[in-house]
Amino acid sequence: MIFAKRATSAFFIIAGAATCGSALAQTSQSDKNDIVWSASGGGWRAMVAQSAYAQVFSKLGILGGDDDTMPQIKVMDGTSGSSWFTAQFAFSQNYFNAVVNGNATSLGQFTKAWMDAYATTQSNIPPTCGILQELCDMGNSSGAALSMIAELLPLALYYNNSWPEIVHAMYNATSNMVYDDPNMLSVKASSSEKLADLSGVDVCFHTSLLPNARAFDADTITYLAKDYTNVSSSYTVPLPYDYCIGDTDEEWLPSSWPGGNVYNLNKNASFTNSNVVKGFPMFPPKETDGLYVTPEHDKDSDEAIVSLSPAEMSPPFANDPTAVQISVASSSTVGYISEEVASYFAQYFSIQEYGIQHSSSLTEVQKVEMKTVVNKLQDVLWSTGLLANAATMSGWTEPNPDTMPPATESNYWFTDGGYTDGPCAAQSIARYQQKYGTSTPIKLIISNQNYYTNNNNNILDYFNYSGNEGKEPGEFIWPEGVEAGPQTNPQMSKQIFGEAMTAEELNTLFAPMSGTNLTMAVLPVATTVDNEPFGVKAGQQVSIAVINLNSNIPTFVVSESVIQAATPGLVSLAESIASSQDLSDQIAAFVGIASTTSAPKPTPDSPPTTATGQTVDSTTSPPSSSPSNSANVVGSHMPSMLSWGGLLLVLPLFV
Repeated sequence: MIFAKRATSAFFIIAGAATCGSALAQTSQSDKNDIVWSASGGGWRAMVAQSAYAQVFSKLGILGGDDDTMPQIKVMDGTSGSSWFTAQFAFSQNYFNAVVNGNATSLGQFTKAWMDAYATTQSNIPPTCGILQELCDMGNSSGAALSMIAELLPLALYYNNSWPEIVHAMYNATSNMVYDDPNMLSVKASSSEKLADLSGVDVCFHTSLLPNARAFDADTITYLAKDYTNVSSSYTVPLPYDYCIGDTDEEWLPSSWPGGNVYNLNKNASFTNSNVVKGFPMFPPKETDGLYVTPEHDKDSDEAIVSLSPAEMSPPFANDPTAVQISVASSSTVGYISEEVASYFAQYFSIQEYGIQHSSSLTEVQKVEMKTVVNKLQDVLWSTGLLANAATMSGWTEPNPDTMPPATESNYWFTDGGYTDGPCAAQSIARYQQKYGTSTPIKLIISNQNYYTNNNNNILDYFNYSGNEGKEPGEFIWPEGVEAGPQTNPQMSKQIFGEAMTAEELNTLFAPMSGTNLTMAVLPVATTVDNEPFGVKAGQQVSIAVINLNSNIPTFVVSESVIQAATPGLVSLAESIASSQDLSDQIAAFVGIASTTSAPKPTPDSPPTTATGQTVDSTTSPPSSSPSNSANVVGSHMPSMLSWGGLLLVLPLFV
């Protein structure tokens, strides 16, 4: 089935407007509001929700409209699953038309066709697991956890353990089978290729630049530094980066790149017995942890250092990325299991070790055994380079990742943008300020969909709250994530507002939207503060609306059976959002325009279910929940332990 197109997404929206209070803002028709739209990740759930929001916003006339008297979106930004939506919506006319020109029913049909096409990329996978065949055989005759291993391992091997190859195959199938765009795989993320329908809209992709990486073949490691001539300024955390495409330009934000220092490694040293990440902050964080460290690399190796200036580093994707490449960089959600990105890799595993050590269900003997397994896994991956491409390497320059060359010392590595800013509001505002300044009040609508509950830590991070107490904006922090437990890695504080906010205050502002699994809150007007790493400048007034997506649909929809089980819920999700009159009315009121009448809500033939068989009620909004403060073995902006990353904890037993 081939669809025509048009779209919208679940993003943060920033709209320049008059001051609003805690109720829905009503601005006069004469107030012309600039809007910035920024979205969190959330995998396929986020991508589908984005398309439904896009349809609503387009019908309201605020997205891609040509009425100069109407408020218009000036910047749209997304990360992870939202970036998949953005790549297709902004660079494929057929996808755009299918989303925007239809109604809720047609969007549901389009979503079904898209997911069915995606499922074909994971069907008929040879059931072979290579050296891990014993583990797969166990999974085929065991319970759910090992059964998932038996399904995921052949898939990973089929795609060479490469996230770029999996996502590239997804785009290939859907663009050819559903919306008939043979150029989708090669279209450049450039101003000349951005759709004319989005004239006046800057389209941004948020990603995270990793602070150090190994070049496996050369057996070297490059530590990026704030000042490459000073090794003690080597970064300990990922750096936030946006790639933005305007009507006449495309550029990275920030526009400058770090240089680094290259160390030789000891080919015979195991990861856990080396000094590669010695001195880097691990979980739990300490008072002495900070943004910079002097790497000790490996004392047993040749300690000769080669310093690379920013000009000597290789420009990401040869400074000419395709829409697919930049969205893959934005969505490398399991990048923490890439052994090439040493400190990030170690920080993830430090959370696993902490969870094991503090588990109430394991005996002391079991704790020792589990820690041994974790350490062995790190050493196996380090010695083999097996999961290098779980993260995205910037030396990928040709459209097809099959041609990706080995990494060199001068390459950068990227992971999911959610690991520096979940809803990417900070750099969305920064991009707006870069083009339009800070003098005009703006409105920020946050579409927050990374997890179906406990999402509000994503929002609290922008304010002065208990989680960043005593920290300046941009300073070192190890925040709580969505769901339960800590973020998988430390970050630069993304506080961009001077006002204080508590979880309780935020939660009480949310109210359900009828007919959907959405809740929405309008926050008091806030004022930006300087946050240099994110590029935000002080003094801009921002009115804020947050839309939380609460549908209990998996974020990590990988393997044919999981895709098939999740698809009905995703179809219902698209239809319920796109047909929501309540959503249309509240957004219209917030940005100060008249609403439109939405199409009647489609009624599914049967209740959708999740991948675990739970019935999904897409029409009832669950009560808002407070962010959890409990730590568990799993970091929080990541798939479950029963997914690609976590399941690998058992692999060393079979290698």
